[in-house]
Amino acid sequence: MNIWIVVILLGVLAMVLGPVMMLQPSERDRQQEAVRRRATEKGLQVTLEALPRQATDLSEPERLPVYRQPAAKGGGPARDWMLVRAAYEHESHFMGIWAWQGKGRATPAERACLRECLPRMPRSVRALSGDPGGWSIYWTEAGGDRALAVVEETLAALRGCSPSPASAPG
Repeated sequence: MNIWIVVILLGVLAMVLGPVMMLQPSERDRQQEAVRRRATEKGLQVTLEALPRQATDLSEPERLPVYRQPAAKGGGPARDWMLVRAAYEHESHFMGIWAWQGKGRATPAERACLRECLPRMPRSVRALSGDPGGWSIYWTEAGGDRALAVVEETLAALRGCSPSPASAPG
């Protein structure tokens, strides 16, 4: 009879602790949280957004972390633009593998910065965009601190390529 009490107590304990242990973040979750924390400490905003659907997509795009460098008032790109990593290389794409999304295009100064930055971009970066509020990089967060450093450098370079608020077209 006493053995059944022990078995029942162990069963109850397992039923209580099992779900609690499942709520613990995984190692990948901890790493993502650490990368996002470092990014926000450096002034970047991190949100989750879906990329626009591409012609080659068979299903709705998943939501990705977006690392955003806000612009100083009036210091962002004059017009909206987005570059998406294409599924294939083509001569009509910007630098072979980056496809413009929509009608907006980066300024010549921003394109010059992009030509310098894009070759260093980790494969885990899916898209880059700019709008009057700042610049964004859609990134799967693979590559950890090294990839985060490239993302930060790229956002800083794009910020430096845009016109200052005083010289921005009105």
